[in-house]
Amino acid sequence: MAEQEIIRSGGMTVLGRVRIRVEEPKAGKRCFQVAFEREDRKTRPGEHVLLAVHYYTHVLSRYPREDPKLDAFGMRLRQMVADIIEQGIWPGSNLLDYAGASERIRLVSPEDRFDGKEVRAVLFRTVLGEDLDLALEICPGWDEDALVDSVVALLQFLTDTVSEPEIELLDKTLRYLRTYIGEGAYYASPAAAQHLANRAFREAGGEVV
Repeated sequence: MAEQEIIRSGGMTVLGRVRIRVEEPKAGKRCFQVAFEREDRKTRPGEHVLLAVHYYTHVLSRYPREDPKLDAFGMRLRQMVADIIEQGIWPGSNLLDYAGASERIRLVSPEDRFDGKEVRAVLFRTVLGEDLDLALEICPGWDEDALVDSVVALLQFLTDTVSEPEIELLDKTLRYLRTYIGEGAYYASPAAAQHLANRAFREAGGEVV
């Protein structure tokens, strides 16, 4: 469901929003700008972590294993996250290096003027919903390589932004996800992506409210 449909429908609670912008590669690097947007309600600890984890699983859901062409992007994304986990996520971690992406990704400050193409993601719960879900809007012009790399850009920005307990929660949640996916968990649908993100977050000690 797109963000504007969520907003128009009413009867829902938005827990977090993130905007990711990208420019075409320059000198071999893409510039990404990541920004969490303010909500009327106070953000609870861990909600930005859950938003980022949902973003990862929802992007991954676009690349089913059954389609060799699409799975090539999925394998690259899964491998980058696995390489990050192998190093561990700590305050000050350079996840771009861990993922082997520092030669092609540069993060731009949220305060800088930046007119790149945009992806918006909204973490929400509907009145009758039992769990949290993500609305994802991808503006025209994003290619699959940029979308895959946007996951690592978001994880790096999150690590640079949140508290140490939340960084630990992110590390644990991604480890649970790696285990589920390694055991063959299905992820190639929005519903599967939603379930995996919420399940891993809870197993890691996060509170889905």
